[in-house]
Amino acid sequence: MGGLSIPSPGSSASRHRKGRARRLKSRAFGLQITSLMDILMIIVVFLLKSYGLSSMNIVQTDKLELPQSKSVDTFGEGIVLIVAQDKVYVDGEEVLTFEGEAEERKFQIPEGSMDPVGGRGILPIYDILARKKEEFDTLAARSEHPDEATKKWTGELLVQADKAVNYELLRQVMYTAGMAGYKQFRLTVEKFPE
Repeated sequence: MGGLSIPSPGSSASRHRKGRARRLKSRAFGLQITSLMDILMIIVVFLLKSYGLSSMNIVQTDKLELPQSKSVDTFGEGIVLIVAQDKVYVDGEEVLTFEGEAEERKFQIPEGSMDPVGGRGILPIYDILARKKEEFDTLAARSEHPDEATKKWTGELLVQADKAVNYELLRQVMYTAGMAGYKQFRLTVEKFPE
């Protein structure tokens, strides 16, 4: 009779099919590149984000000469206060213009800019710094978790002061910032040429 013959379990044809089935299974369970690429992308994004937080872009005006230093420390982001030879800026916004010529570098605060009784320091600087803090508080209150968002306030102020600024003016600026709610001050310098 011409029928289909079924190989016995121990025959060579049966072993051949089992071997072929094992080879196909081993190909199906090879290395999964997709999962490894996902992990790699997460690591790359994390490193890029960390790198972005560790450096700072310094915007200099032509009326600002930073003191030089050999320090290699870098620090994160914050509100930038610039004391140039002619003006004071907070995050790029002009806040105060000194009296006299910028070339003289006298850094004279205009009449009526100091708070005579309230102890707030230099009023135009206090007003803008207090406004920036209020903006942060408003955004934090609107967030999904207001308590945790409020904890993110570091009160960090990055001060870029011209190298000719006298200590008294720098002290008044930092006092004013402290009264506006800023707790940490970092003075930025230019890296000393090697």
